[in-house]
Amino acid sequence: MSKLIDKTPAQNFKDAFPVANGRIGAKVYGNPGHEILKLNEESLWSKAFYDRNNPQSLKAIKDIRTLVSQDRLVEAQEQVLESLSGIPKEQACCCPSGEIHLDFYDAEHSKSKGFDKHDSYRREIDFETGIVTSEFSIESSISGEKDFSRGSSDRSITYTRECFASGSGNVLVYHISSSVPKSIYLRASIVKSGCAKKYALTNDTISVLDVNGFPSCIMMTAVASGGAVSVKGEYLVVEKSDYVTLYIDVETGYRRGHFRSKQGDVHKKPLAAASKCADLALKRICFASGTSYENLKSDHIADWSSWNSQAILSIDGKENPEWEYAKYKLLCDLHPQATLPKTKYGLWSENGGERFCLTDNSIYRHAAGMAGLSRLNGTLFKFAARLYRHGKATSESMYGSEGFVCHGSTDIWGDAAPCGTDLSTSYSPLGALAFAKALIEYYEYTLDMKVLKKYFKILKAASTFFLNQLVPVDEKKHLVLTPAFTESCMAENSREDSIAIRDIFALTLRAMKYLGKNSDSLAFDISDAEKKLDVAECQSAENRTTDTEDFDGWLCSARDSIIKCRMNNGRVEITLLESIPEDWKNGSLKNVQLMGNITCDIEWKDLKLENALLHVEPGIAFCKNLFIIYEGKGYETHLSGDGTLDVRNILPSTI
Repeated sequence: MSKLIDKTPAQNFKDAFPVANGRIGAKVYGNPGHEILKLNEESLWSKAFYDRNNPQSLKAIKDIRTLVSQDRLVEAQEQVLESLSGIPKEQACCCPSGEIHLDFYDAEHSKSKGFDKHDSYRREIDFETGIVTSEFSIESSISGEKDFSRGSSDRSITYTRECFASGSGNVLVYHISSSVPKSIYLRASIVKSGCAKKYALTNDTISVLDVNGFPSCIMMTAVASGGAVSVKGEYLVVEKSDYVTLYIDVETGYRRGHFRSKQGDVHKKPLAAASKCADLALKRICFASGTSYENLKSDHIADWSSWNSQAILSIDGKENPEWEYAKYKLLCDLHPQATLPKTKYGLWSENGGERFCLTDNSIYRHAAGMAGLSRLNGTLFKFAARLYRHGKATSESMYGSEGFVCHGSTDIWGDAAPCGTDLSTSYSPLGALAFAKALIEYYEYTLDMKVLKKYFKILKAASTFFLNQLVPVDEKKHLVLTPAFTESCMAENSREDSIAIRDIFALTLRAMKYLGKNSDSLAFDISDAEKKLDVAECQSAENRTTDTEDFDGWLCSARDSIIKCRMNNGRVEITLLESIPEDWKNGSLKNVQLMGNITCDIEWKDLKLENALLHVEPGIAFCKNLFIIYEGKGYETHLSGDGTLDVRNILPSTI
């Protein structure tokens, strides 16, 4: 497997290497003398839930529609600002958890001066193990027994630092080892702006309590071999150690059932709530540190390998580093320890302030399907029950309508009211489309009828809302949603909105067909309304990207250039090598998951198909009927009785 290697420490947040286990994550800078770990935990958000639905909205919507129809847009915008904005205008947002600072020194220097001059520096992410490592050497005249098996010279000490987010221990682990015994000296501190309390729990554990936003605790324990561990002031100090393992955890009030049931409104004694977070952090750290570092590392590698065996891309016989890095971040992000949906950049937010965005599909990791990890997106559907409850209330109180509505974003509480005052992103009531796409895609990859049946009510309620809100125009020939919010201004309607509503209707009808409800009266109402939407000459946006920071979107774009699939009329439609990059002239994509529970291995040479084998895992439901598209031509076929197909056998011999 390939590695991502850098010969210099990270100078900024973007260049630092990420680690995460779905719940807790960090960016690791890899600086020899002054190491920094910037922490994030998925459930640390800014505030409790408040009913932000604007009570003036219901009365104002008719007036706003009238003003827009009369082209009195300035007046309409003023009405929107006053009557459609949430009260308060902002939802909760995620917050950075804090930082771990590690200052290293040696027997000759009380500060990190001895680490200023180092050589043979290297930091890397090993995509096979999911471990971030930094290694370097310094010159030192300290006495001690040299370990020549590590390749050290008489005066050279080699330090190796490993970091990963443990799945079994559910904590961050940072391990420091040295080629020379008794040569590890460090001061570790927890940095958290505006924290309420810092204290030493024991002589090897420090903790920080915070009550800004959700009550929370950051805790760090040092376990050393040899030497001494102590707490001096706010520092955790290690001296003359052979090796050291730091166990780091972040816990928030959200982990307590009472806090969630009260939607965060339990802050009569916030410091006491933060202390309960410390109790949970201590339990996690004690559990993780109760085994040896080597055992915890072995468990992590085994766990990581079990998730990393699919969607292996090779270009000219070598694994592609961009693909591997994007997939690495996907696996970190989707680990089973996660309990919430995803913000766009996952557990690596530098300054916080993000929410669950409903306009760019980032709340659902669409690349999970190809890696066989669709079921790990299930956190979205558990969260959706909360969003559904608030979305029904917003639909009734702000629009006077049955059904379900949400806007451009939501937060940890599933707040469905508009957020902010930006015309292009705040007020459009089309957020349900992101959930509808996610639910249907989840089903089409997994064929999990139980999940589709359970959450279909959200699609049904979203369609009901738009059936009630669409306004007839052109002598009732067309239906439109008014007002419309575009990038620069308001308008009476927009085709982009009509496309989004058409897509919600189409996804609802598709779900009804899968569930055998296509003769339901709602299906007829939706079909009739769908025909009247003004969507001529417009296509649905795919929302794909070439931005590698958006690792999910980048992976989807790259995969689609090689093999693209969709469900269409009860069969899986597979398009091969439609837009493969010129610099990927020869390559293969192995063990990639397709819709219908189908797995594919594909190879190409000179941008032409060499081999493509489809197969299914034994004992699972799968879609048998296929439609293969290659070089612009389509071929109807199906999987054999044992669930396999060699695609070359259905293509003309001239290809």
